[in-house]
Amino acid sequence: MRPIEFRAWDETEKRWLNIDEFFIFYDGTIFLVKWLDDSVYDDAVTLDRAGEDIKLEQYTGLRDKNGNKIFEGDICWNEPNELYGLVFYDEKTTKVKFRFSDEMRSSDLYEWSDEVEIRGNIHDNLELLEGGAAE
Repeated sequence: MRPIEFRAWDETEKRWLNIDEFFIFYDGTIFLVKWLDDSVYDDAVTLDRAGEDIKLEQYTGLRDKNGNKIFEGDICWNEPNELYGLVFYDEKTTKVKFRFSDEMRSSDLYEWSDEVEIRGNIHDNLELLEGGAAE
């Protein structure tokens, strides 16, 4: 069984949050926790609008060709096809969406994970996807 891990991006402050756990309440509020030790909260953040201010991105359970964990939102380079792809979840399977010039198509991530290399993510490196098939 794979570990269930998340990373958190603060859309307002444009930075990654260092979190140990999080809670999502019935009203959609996300409470992020960074533990200083076993009993003290440090840098706890509460947000009112889940999905707008904080983007939680889940670990796919797969690793790239260099052994790095692949999270949704990662941008990967596929050398054999000379394409960048965006990792995203659909409702049925983990997929990588590849961009070919003006055409969009997707392919299952598990078919490519041993051939792709993480080059960035959608928050810090969006320009990688703008180039389409060219590196």
